[in-house]
Amino acid sequence: MNLESSVEDTLKRKILDILQKHAEGIIFDELREDMEKQGIYVDGIMLRKIVADLIREKIVCKEPSPKLRKMVLKLCSNSNVLLL
Repeated sequence: MNLESSVEDTLKRKILDILQKHAEGIIFDELREDMEKQGIYVDGIMLRKIVADLIREKIVCKEPSPKLRKMVLKLCSNSNVLLL
């Protein structure tokens, strides 16, 4: 395992932890702000890549929010991810 994959795995766990706390879903900017409040600063392109990987793996879903009129990120209901 190289350092880059270890960092990505750590960031994936943090993203999933944040999304678990926001069951109604959050927009990408809120995800980034939440991470920054916790002292985690990630390059925007890298964060988008990790979120895109999670979406392709069907762990995270991107759905329209009727209240916000924006797309929100949330954990997929059919994903069987065990959060550590």
